[in-house]
Amino acid sequence: MNLLKANKAGAFARFRLMANIAGVMSLLLWLVYLPIKLTATNDNVPNAIRSIAVVHGFAYMVYILVTFNYCFAVRKPLKVAFFYMLAGTFPVASFVADRRAVAEYAALNHE
Repeated sequence: MNLLKANKAGAFARFRLMANIAGVMSLLLWLVYLPIKLTATNDNVPNAIRSIAVVHGFAYMVYILVTFNYCFAVRKPLKVAFFYMLAGTFPVASFVADRRAVAEYAALNHE
């Protein structure tokens, strides 16, 4: 029983970390990378700015795996897991998903 509870706590901690990283990277993508890329002439975008898109892509892939692990650990329905995964695509949605997961996890531990 303690091992199962530790797995849930670990999955929850990893989900929270990746939800915040995915949210920050999504904000950087939408508010820094895209405006610079769309206004640049001759595709003249610095490599540091281009790396935002690459890091966001890798962070989102890790977010998907961590979200699936968390939803499996706390036995969420597949439909709910899909919406948690989709939350990583919108700039602020992963922060909302994080807050919702905190509330649900707290309620789950008090039962």
